[in-house]
Amino acid sequence: MAVIGLDVGTSGVKSTVFDDAARVIAHAYREYNLVGEDQGKYELDPKVLLDSAMAVIRESAAQAGQPVKAISVTSFGESFVCLDADDQVLCNTMIYMDKRGSEECQEYLALRGEKEIFQECGQFVDPMFALYKLRWMNKYCPQIMQKTARICFIADFITYMLGAQGQCDYSLAARSAMFNVFEKKWIDQAVAFAGIDPAILPQPVPGGSVVGQVSQAVAQRLGVEAGARLIVGGHDQIMAALGSGAWEAGDVANGMGTVDCIIAVMNREAMDFDQLLKYKFPIVPFLDSGRYVTYAFNMSGGCTVKWFRDTLAQDIASRKDAYTLLNQQAPSSPTDIYVLPYLAGGGTPYMDGDTPAAVVGLRLGSSRGQLFRAFLEGETYEMMLNIQCLKDCGVDIGKVITVGGGANSPLWMQIRADVFGRDVYLPANKEAGTLATALLGYVGMGVYPSIRQAQRQMISYTGHFAPDPDSHAQYAPRYQRYKALYQAIKALYQ
Repeated sequence: MAVIGLDVGTSGVKSTVFDDAARVIAHAYREYNLVGEDQGKYELDPKVLLDSAMAVIRESAAQAGQPVKAISVTSFGESFVCLDADDQVLCNTMIYMDKRGSEECQEYLALRGEKEIFQECGQFVDPMFALYKLRWMNKYCPQIMQKTARICFIADFITYMLGAQGQCDYSLAARSAMFNVFEKKWIDQAVAFAGIDPAILPQPVPGGSVVGQVSQAVAQRLGVEAGARLIVGGHDQIMAALGSGAWEAGDVANGMGTVDCIIAVMNREAMDFDQLLKYKFPIVPFLDSGRYVTYAFNMSGGCTVKWFRDTLAQDIASRKDAYTLLNQQAPSSPTDIYVLPYLAGGGTPYMDGDTPAAVVGLRLGSSRGQLFRAFLEGETYEMMLNIQCLKDCGVDIGKVITVGGGANSPLWMQIRADVFGRDVYLPANKEAGTLATALLGYVGMGVYPSIRQAQRQMISYTGHFAPDPDSHAQYAPRYQRYKALYQAIKALYQ
């Protein structure tokens, strides 16, 4: 008996098969590219997402050698897919980096105050969210919206096309900015502002819910059992927290994927709405636990390091060990090169999409290895800024559990420990998102009585990076210069 954890990201989709002892027995991955970047757009083709998801499920299921009983799906947030009455995709999906919807944010603020909006939907006002992009589409793509018979978010788009009902989880619903995170229902005023019929939205359910079964036709295409349970996991950041072991208030995880995100678990009664809103830290329901999480993030996380590989290391970019080679080329001590890693825009606490990335401190003797380490340091400085802001909100991080692709770099992990001045831990399975989806699969099949019990049985820690006192002392003044660099570049481009 096997379960598949499917993780749909903005740069690729991965399918990991686990046996009944939670061991990885198969894995498959497909990478894809954004569409329209040369036009200032950031889009993905939903048909490519679906085809890639099916390809990795089919490949990993063939490797497994045992029947797949459940498929649990997680994905990136904010984006949506428009389907017509025949379930055909009508257009590309805009992802969070796309700034269309900016004017619509101002329109909504003119109707409702920012604090009123935040206390209901838990999200600050920003064009990344579906609410503002849907209103934009009603203005500029009315022919598409007139044909739209169903709106899906990414994880439930995949489950729906595999045979599930039209249901989404609370966390992806929350990242639309149209969902009341406390009452767990769509917000009438927000849906009306978006200009859509609420009947075309999916039904919100807790993450981990069984939402259907793989249809006979799809099962034949994928090589899995017809009737295999389909489970909607939710936002990939929620899954990163779950797969790292976070559950109680105060637990944190650092998901190092395309977006670099620290996820902190909170109780509602301890929330400081004013501070959370000040730093643009959202409020998102955490499965069916009754608790919530907040995200401290930088849009330009792993995608910045990927850009470095593909642009400045083209001679090795196609090699599977490209990042290992770059880690080896990097010096062992802190650099005096400063990188503001805003290639895809910034994140919390500034939510600055206008200030560009910058590299400062280059000399003729600067090497590629030094520059690569500087990129890792710059992204770490940015997350240190968020750690300090979380502390202002009452979330004091004692240790950091890192998961995702970036956690595969021992160099980056040590840099994080040294800059943060905190211990950094690695779970035995660093792909926490797919582990979490598998965990939900086991619970959905009744193997474990609860999500918490499954966590305790399935998650362990193997890696530990302690901060080096000398390196931490060297990084302290460099971190201050980094903060000054942001202000300087911002002023230059205002």
